[in-house]
Amino acid sequence: MKKVRIFILIFIIIVFSLLFSKTVDIINSKKCYGEYYRRVPVTGNINVSWTNIPQNYDEKLELADCAFLGKVKNIKETLYRNGMWVKPFVKNYDIYTIYEVEVLENIKGDNEINSSIEIIQMGGINKNKKSATLINDAIRLVDNEIYKFFPEKIEFEGEFYLDVSKPNLIEIVKNN
Repeated sequence: MKKVRIFILIFIIIVFSLLFSKTVDIINSKKCYGEYYRRVPVTGNINVSWTNIPQNYDEKLELADCAFLGKVKNIKETLYRNGMWVKPFVKNYDIYTIYEVEVLENIKGDNEINSSIEIIQMGGINKNKKSATLINDAIRLVDNEIYKFFPEKIEFEGEFYLDVSKPNLIEIVKNN
């Protein structure tokens, strides 16, 4: 009888903790609501707990697989996948945007000036084309704007991409 009571108590604690964590996620996910991304309303957020977030320029250069000053040309493609990210703590997000970026100046690596590079970032316009889901606090890349990129190379479904989803891997450059 005592074991049954302990089991019920543990079960109740687990249920309440799951409900509480879901409520916190819902409250946190409303941070970007009311904003727009590429002329569609933001209706969902991706909450991610990152590790190894660079805090200054030297850390960005050290952690980045390459670094360059680049101008966003356009969105090349939006990928819709189901939880198949390479990092286990970043599963179950299904929108990734691939941007085409023109290299204006190489900072680290062997990027050729005036060449195009593909950059991937979690989030983007949903399949219905009427709304967007974005990472909280991510820099929204805008066509024809210039940024410093400090991407990490990742493998995603057999392809290699330069990823800028993590905070502080993009710096806004003053655009005229």
